[in-house]
Amino acid sequence: MTIQPITSKVPAAPVIVAGIGAQLVDDLAFLVLPIGFLGPLAGVFALLLTAAGARYVTRTASGAAIARTGLAVGLTSALVGLLIGGLGIVTILLAGLTIVAGVAGAVAGRGVTTKV
Repeated sequence: MTIQPITSKVPAAPVIVAGIGAQLVDDLAFLVLPIGFLGPLAGVFALLLTAAGARYVTRTASGAAIARTGLAVGLTSALVGLLIGGLGIVTILLAGLTIVAGVAGAVAGRGVTTKV
């Protein structure tokens, strides 16, 4: 019995747009909304935007490509967040959560099952 490798392609351009877009929309919200309102929710807002972006990018994907694309969106968003926010302990922790949010946003609620 041999294991056949399954290739899955991750679309680069939509991943980059979703990852950068999630962080930039989060920063743009500071210009539009009052800081007192958005201040405590800034990290949560970036996580939700990353999850939504990963969900949108993976809408036509199937199989392992769903999780891999979500991981790529989360990683891109986390790297952009670290570049914008610096390398403080809170931003590093939020970067880790952003990666998880990308995968969770892509995979959650899909009912992905393996076919035998």
